[in-house]
Amino acid sequence: MNTNESMNRAAKTAQFKFGLIAPVIQGLFPDASRTAFYKRIAARPIEFPDGSVREISFKTLEKWVSAYQRGGIDALMPAERSDKGTTRVLPDTAIEEIYRLKKEFPRLNATQIHSQLVRDGFIPATVNVCAVQRFIKRNDLKSARNPNIRDRKAFEEDAFGRMWQADYPDVSFIPIFSAA
Repeated sequence: MNTNESMNRAAKTAQFKFGLIAPVIQGLFPDASRTAFYKRIAARPIEFPDGSVREISFKTLEKWVSAYQRGGIDALMPAERSDKGTTRVLPDTAIEEIYRLKKEFPRLNATQIHSQLVRDGFIPATVNVCAVQRFIKRNDLKSARNPNIRDRKAFEEDAFGRMWQADYPDVSFIPIFSAA
């Protein structure tokens, strides 16, 4: 997504938020108190400009008013996360270990690396394997770096005759004939 699109989306969101809190800012809310107004607005799900329908807390509306009073309409724009693009669940020691494992064993997949990290105590078992998969994909660690190494699929060997496969009939289906 380019910067203009994201800025337009952020501006629409800020305008939408301001539209919800404008009666409080201007002192024109019809309810007995600000809190009563907030609770009435938050009582039903709200459709946002991006098309999503969400329930918000009356406290959220209070925070929006406070943010607007401190910083104007710009304060209502959604902020990008400061840690965007980084992982929060993988500690630095686990990241170093992932790099080491991929360098030493380039064919290890994310599931195997996750198991190794849990077994060696780099991450708790509660960390999902998807976090390791995302990290590997985002850092382009997915493929082997040696161009001389050809990727092999499951049930494929590097030389002829290393693997054999045979078919044989299931003996439970062989009819038994009697000489009677």
